Amino acid sequence: MDQRLEQVIAHPLHQHLGIETIESESGKARLSIVVGDNVINPAGVFHGGVLYLLCDVCAYAGLLSQLGAHTEVVTHDIHVSVIRGARAGEVVVFESNPVRVGRCIAFIDVSARVDERLIATARVTKTLLDA
Repeated sequence: MDQRLEQVIAHPLHQHLGIETIESESGKARLSIVVGDNVINPAGVFHGGVLYLLCDVCAYAGLLSQLGAHTEVVTHDIHVSVIRGARAGEVVVFESNPVRVGRCIAFIDVSARVDERLIATARVTKTLLDA
């Protein structure tokens, strides 16, 4: 596993939210989280801010499998459409798919699902930097 991916998984915020593993291969990534007390908003559903954050994390994790050792990426833009909520105890699966990865910019689509129900989509734009 890429050392940078290990750092993403081990990040204290990601651990607090409940990320345990992330799969990353060929520019794509997959991660899942159980909706628990740490990620529920006052209305009792999956917190939108956490949903946005995990779409960004999934996009980054996927790109790591395509980046050279001296290339890093930062978020340039993110647009998330929340379609429906997720409740406590449900497992949300995030999957990223690169649309285009150029020399300076990358576009990644992310979906979030509970079982087969689509709960959100995202388009994440990342800027590639020399590290």
